[in-house]
Amino acid sequence: MRILLLTHSFNSLTQRLFVELIRKKHEVSVEFDIHDSITLEAVALFHPDLIIAPFLRRAIPEAVWKNKTCFIVHPGPPGDRGPSSLDWAILDGEKEWGVTVLQANGQMDAGDIWAWTRFPMRLASKSSIYRQEVTEAAVTCVLLAIERFELGGFHPEPISHFSSYLNDRLRPLMKQGDRAIDWVVDNAETVVRKVCAADGTPGVLDSLFGQKVFLYNAT
Repeated sequence: MRILLLTHSFNSLTQRLFVELIRKKHEVSVEFDIHDSITLEAVALFHPDLIIAPFLRRAIPEAVWKNKTCFIVHPGPPGDRGPSSLDWAILDGEKEWGVTVLQANGQMDAGDIWAWTRFPMRLASKSSIYRQEVTEAAVTCVLLAIERFELGGFHPEPISHFSSYLNDRLRPLMKQGDRAIDWVVDNAETVVRKVCAADGTPGVLDSLFGQKVFLYNAT
């Protein structure tokens, strides 16, 4: 198939998916999602059979997802929604997390689900979990979703079917105030989780000897 990877940047997950899709003999093009007009032009020029968005910071234009099947790779289980999914999972001490491939629609991370899987969480930096557990789970889910798309006859499930697993919730972008360390109240594990949830970007803003610093590498 002709597959367009629509992504904010050519990050580790996008690179891995690019390699896996080429290995599967798909014809793959990569477009950076910087403006609706650029996305529309890329779709018009490449004529993809399928669009996959491994890493986005904006919504896919309505003119695209209404006319082409678009898979969104979300680093969270069904029902979890929002741009800081993994950050909140680490901060909340989730014991298990997941990756979901869903079809783009008019709501953030709320489209019908084509594939999903779960994995055990470990206390580690966000970047480490993303490059290992999330990436491996995402590859598994994307390849399964593509197989289902190619074969036809598969009907993706609405998020509402998964309400017994996780309540549908749209959580906000995590900000520095959410990660702020209270050195009097927070115990060692809480401090570590706050730093891990911000590592490798943007780090936890704190102060040291009167100087503003960003904290990293708590594990």
